[in-house]
Amino acid sequence: MRSIAVACFGFSLSLSGGAATAGFKHPMEFYEATNGGNCVTCVWIAAEGIIDLNTAERFSEFLRSNDLDDARGLNIHFNSPGGSLIGGVLLGMAIREQQANTTVSAAHVEDVYDSGLRKVTYDPPVQAECSSACVFAFAGGVSRFASKTTPGAAIGFQDVGRLGVHQFYDSLGLADPSAPAFNAEDRITDQKIISILLGFLFEMDVSAELLQLASRTDPRDMHYLTEEELQTTRVDNRMVRDVFITGYPNGVGITEIRYSRRDAEYRLEVYCRSDDMHMLATIDWRGAYDVPSHRDWKLYDGVSLKDAGALELISEDFERRIDGGVIGKLRFRFADPLSDLVHRKRFAFEDWSSRYANNAASAMSFTLPENFDGLHLLPRTCM
Repeated sequence: MRSIAVACFGFSLSLSGGAATAGFKHPMEFYEATNGGNCVTCVWIAAEGIIDLNTAERFSEFLRSNDLDDARGLNIHFNSPGGSLIGGVLLGMAIREQQANTTVSAAHVEDVYDSGLRKVTYDPPVQAECSSACVFAFAGGVSRFASKTTPGAAIGFQDVGRLGVHQFYDSLGLADPSAPAFNAEDRITDQKIISILLGFLFEMDVSAELLQLASRTDPRDMHYLTEEELQTTRVDNRMVRDVFITGYPNGVGITEIRYSRRDAEYRLEVYCRSDDMHMLATIDWRGAYDVPSHRDWKLYDGVSLKDAGALELISEDFERRIDGGVIGKLRFRFADPLSDLVHRKRFAFEDWSSRYANNAASAMSFTLPENFDGLHLLPRTCM
């Protein structure tokens, strides 16, 4: 990502990629917020206001001054109309360097504790959004929660706002559309910006289709990403990609769920054994995975199903690939009766022992399509 940072400073940074900033009159500020609960995600970093070229620097200073130098696994909640396009990219890079997660939400500050932590309330409801340049900052999240189906436990039980895109623009040219603003130098600059954005999105594992969606929308308008677009562009990288009904050679029926996260490919096989629901999670970590730390932290040992019972970790095996990646196979048994589980559509997993454990558990969460009833077949083919 260093090459992207260097490129950002290789040309004029006066171009604006932000939406109209109505309702936001201040540069983006950061503060620690809480809903008052004791869950792992019930404290987060709120990022509200207009993005400028110095926002990434202020974010880093905020972390240092609040003893949050290790922000890995923390959630950053955006509410911003955008601002500086390059400022958004730089902020996204700073977030990725910290290995933090991103979502979109807003609330009213109800109280400020002596520590500076701000207690928030949701009454009256607030429509949050992360638009224009903010979307590039949002893309920096390791886990990006943008879908309305996001489990509440993953984001402090906040309502997920919307993400909007449009064409980036020169504010001077937009103020006077008839001005002769497009010369050869302008076109070269535009090409450099697009090249930087493409490189940045590639590093963040976001599809270039996001730029295509933005290019179709006039800079004075805003296109808010649909659930399908959030999935196809991978702006939300926590959504289920494919669900299958398949079977093992011994005739046992399986509901198979596959999806991708930034760091791994997930394959979950849900089946019945001895009248209990079991799940085999095959996780293919793309990069080097620290198995000893995994065991020290006892990741997946305390997983439970939200509003239901625990998952017993029966076994776990790890296999190192030649390219340095690791494939983990983890077998779980659900404590709840099979008759209760087959009616579920949403499986939100959590682990309150630490934020690292909760991130690992939450990464296995999935929501089945409304028209999918494959779980009802499991009791008929029980092992």
